[in-house]
Amino acid sequence: MRDQNDIPKMNKREKNLWQGIDPGAQNALTPRDYRTASFAQELAQRGVDAGALLAEGHKQGQNVGGHRELAFITGTKYTLGAPTAASTGLSNPVTLIGATPGYKLAIVRDGTGKMANVKFANIGVPLNPDGTLSTVKDWPRASEVKDAWIPGVEIFGRKIHPQRHRGCFGEFVRRDEGILARIRLWPKQWSAARMFAYTAKGFHVHPPSIPEGSVAADWLRRLFVDESENYSLRRYDDEQWDVMFFLQGRVEMILCDIRAGLPRRVMRFFVDGDNHRSSNNVGVVVPPGVAHAIRVEGSEDVIMVYGTSSVFHPEFEGRIASEVENAELPEAWREFLRL
Repeated sequence: MRDQNDIPKMNKREKNLWQGIDPGAQNALTPRDYRTASFAQELAQRGVDAGALLAEGHKQGQNVGGHRELAFITGTKYTLGAPTAASTGLSNPVTLIGATPGYKLAIVRDGTGKMANVKFANIGVPLNPDGTLSTVKDWPRASEVKDAWIPGVEIFGRKIHPQRHRGCFGEFVRRDEGILARIRLWPKQWSAARMFAYTAKGFHVHPPSIPEGSVAADWLRRLFVDESENYSLRRYDDEQWDVMFFLQGRVEMILCDIRAGLPRRVMRFFVDGDNHRSSNNVGVVVPPGVAHAIRVEGSEDVIMVYGTSSVFHPEFEGRIASEVENAELPEAWREFLRL
């Protein structure tokens, strides 16, 4: 009888692994790359869930044990230490759902829905998707998120409430609360769009407004780097900022920073419509000068709502033409029309 140890292992790399496949076909085969990239690489290349990019998610916290600055990710599950769990009455695991003003305390919620404010240092170790404990080296670094983030882009979470037998309800944002209140942006025009399955919008970009006598690169660095929290400098009335969310479907958003004087960065992430309740129900703010595209993810139509800081002007939109936006007539029809 053949010994178990003599049986070839399927995961063992062998030169003749593909000997049973026609040589011509072998040359056309390439293995898929399953290697785990850094958070910044995933964000720029493959795309990440929007839930990992909530506004609270790219703020810095401090890990007391490892003394490393980490990015605490909203929507991630964590374990509380025994003393903190006992004092708050929460049961593990808990989900990080936000932060108090100034990001002084983390707001967490357990499986029963009970919430509490705890120190960031006390939310413990995050759990991997399979429920196992992760290690500090696996945590996204705050510097990594910061280096990959496009300045001026905002992503904030939305709570969707199911209404049994009727549908769902979700607020978008309140004018005097949250992200839009902080950055002092309230749209002058609201619009809606439906995107059929397998279609896309963009790329398109809106031009930044540069004050007379200013050098564009210098102005944009001042606005988004040197004085990034001086929101009174922003020229919302003279340029188009977009703020958007999705009522239905799932999309991939791709942002590319092409502003003068700023490093070229790409952000790719996936957003869920309200009919798919998840941590990916988010609102997105896109500054002028950041080219953006939206692709429908899956076979469901998408319904989006978006506001703009100024009323629509055709000259405020530069489009990067693409065949993905054009549904050509069949050649036989075009030939008939040319008769």
